[in-house]
Amino acid sequence: MKLNYAKLLIINYLFIMCLELLFKLLVIKTYDIGIFYICINSFAIANVITFLTYLFKNNVVNKIVSLIIYTTVTLIYAAEIVYFSFYKTICGISALLYGTQVMEFYTAILEHIKNNILLLIDIFILLLIIYVIIFVSKKTYYKNNFKDAFALLIVSFIFCISSLELNITNNENIRDLVYNKNDLMQSTNNLGILSSVSMDAFKLVGGFEENIEFDSVIEFTKDDNVEYNMVNIDFDALISSEKDSVINGMHNYFKSEEPTNKNEYTGIFAGKNLIFIVAEGFYPIAVSEELTPTLYKLTNSSFVFENYYQPIYNCSTSDGEFINQLSILPGVATCSMKETIGKYYPYNVGEILPNYGYKANAFHGWTYNYYSRDKVLPNLGYTYYGYDRYKRGYKYALKGIKDSWPTSDIDVINSSYDIYSQEERFVTYYMSISGHLEYNFNGGNAIAKKNKEEVKSVNAKNSIKAYIATQIEFDKSLELLLAKLESDGILDDTVIVISPDHYPYGLSTSDIKSYVDFVDNENFDLYKNNLIIYNSELKTTNVSKYTSSLDLLPTLLNLFGVEYDSRLLIGKDIFSSSEDLVIFNNKSWITSVGRYDYLKKKFENFTDEEVPQSYIDETNKIVDMKFQISKLLISKDYYRKLGGL
Repeated sequence: MKLNYAKLLIINYLFIMCLELLFKLLVIKTYDIGIFYICINSFAIANVITFLTYLFKNNVVNKIVSLIIYTTVTLIYAAEIVYFSFYKTICGISALLYGTQVMEFYTAILEHIKNNILLLIDIFILLLIIYVIIFVSKKTYYKNNFKDAFALLIVSFIFCISSLELNITNNENIRDLVYNKNDLMQSTNNLGILSSVSMDAFKLVGGFEENIEFDSVIEFTKDDNVEYNMVNIDFDALISSEKDSVINGMHNYFKSEEPTNKNEYTGIFAGKNLIFIVAEGFYPIAVSEELTPTLYKLTNSSFVFENYYQPIYNCSTSDGEFINQLSILPGVATCSMKETIGKYYPYNVGEILPNYGYKANAFHGWTYNYYSRDKVLPNLGYTYYGYDRYKRGYKYALKGIKDSWPTSDIDVINSSYDIYSQEERFVTYYMSISGHLEYNFNGGNAIAKKNKEEVKSVNAKNSIKAYIATQIEFDKSLELLLAKLESDGILDDTVIVISPDHYPYGLSTSDIKSYVDFVDNENFDLYKNNLIIYNSELKTTNVSKYTSSLDLLPTLLNLFGVEYDSRLLIGKDIFSSSEDLVIFNNKSWITSVGRYDYLKKKFENFTDEEVPQSYIDETNKIVDMKFQISKLLISKDYYRKLGGL
């Protein structure tokens, strides 16, 4: 069979279309106008592939080029399927450059491959079909007219670019996605994997900066009867002296933001010590009165948060730290925490509490420079202690960490407590480690194996048992910590804050569903979690507000009576009168009124009252702007522009 240019173009188009539609319909699970754009983009991509695989007059060379291209394309789709299974988002080139940490855990990868095996088989069957077609056919390259082929390629791109002006989707401006933003999740949903990943690569290489259009803003009207968490910032003077239009747009944005009110909880922890823990893989599965009594006690004492969420982002643990520490939304195509190096973040507790006489230290039980923590955490005001696993002579190496994967949080507490406990006031940050995947007993997780006997009576899959076993170690470390604080007579004067970094993505969603009954809608419920803010002197109070880790920092600043400007943080103090708002990485959201699935354009009402479309549209605008402002807070080093904070 002879395979001329036209036939090969049709085959390539069908190949790309099948891959794209399989991903959109079976992975992202959206059925919308994005299919139209994917059809158009796939034709342009098919033209590129056909042109490259038909370029040479040597048929052997053409076949080798074909082999490389088709295999690479298929592997990209396969990798994104597995990555999405882990993180519920898309992996871009920039995220890859910061390290694909998940690739270190091969058994977890195998589990997610197994969970997507039918889809992966489908795409490799498509690849096999292409192989057969290409290698049993003869390419009539010598009849190909190079000029005609190139012209067709250009026409397909012109058609593709022209289609961007149609703007026929709900909420998402497709032209804006291409020219002004770099949003991999939304781009993939509307344009397809290959287009989005290619754009991400070009934007990274080209030093792309997002073009944000600031709407005209109306400055909030101050109520003289309300005391706000804000400081006196002369935005008008800043605007008049600033030449950068984007910075001026940000000045106007924050000037117009309504600050949160001080409230009955303002300053209740003023002068107390703070131990702030971002807990690896912490999740409601880990809370058990019998197996993890300390976690159970802390979760159900002091403040009990009934609707707390910890969304996941591209850089998993690192992004979890970022959002917990800074009340800024992580970027959806990068590792945001590393981007903070050398930038100024005045309201992080490690930076601001030392102004009130606190000594700030941070501790982590794994390799000290992982995720560049040896640079990130000192930049946030902490003296940072980590595990010098490879004996590189790190100045602040923790002593007494026994090597294993993962290491033990008990060792971390024993190695760190005396460093800070004698200070008059201290703020101590821990990034825990024991709860890390992989969740099995066959050698992939030393902590799970260590506590295997303690979960033998748990009626669950082995993966769930192994996960709980890792959290038992975390629980024991907390028990040890509380005992040390009580023995030294400082427990009452210390606040324990624990927030997760992400849900345990080392467990499959089906595994999680087999053990809990609250995950009905994976887009939202999978990220429902626990927040602990505990002080032994505080009576138990239930908090029903819909909130997330984005709101943790302003809440702590208010509780500790710190002077700060609440307009400058993306999250809001939980105890203020601000509107409930939980934001997810794909721009979905929850408020007290209902929840909106941004990808599926579906709103679920929590009340009997009709919610107007204008409310949904306005909330979408608020969420989108919070993402855009978050990126600019990092890239523009905005807080430094304000000076004096």
